[in-house]
Amino acid sequence: MTLGDWRDLSIILLAVEAMLIGLIYGLIFYYLWKGFRIATAWLGLTGFPEGRRYARLMRDITQQYSKKIVRPVVKTEATLTRTSRALGAVAEIPKQRTRR
Repeated sequence: MTLGDWRDLSIILLAVEAMLIGLIYGLIFYYLWKGFRIATAWLGLTGFPEGRRYARLMRDITQQYSKKIVRPVVKTEATLTRTSRALGAVAEIPKQRTRR
């Protein structure tokens, strides 16, 4: 056998190996996809609607109480900022000049 024959044989062997590897990974991903679809359908029937309802309830209650807690803090900060700006405008301090 010549060198060209071995080259052709190795190309054929590499092509067969690539097809087998692709087939194996294709089967693995196919069954994973099928399993995910089955699991998603099962969760949709059992757990997801209840979980969504409780998540929405927790979100609404959290927003309600965070508004009650944060609103006074924001109001106080806004009042302090307005007061400090008003006092700063009344008692305007001239800036010192710097040499260039």
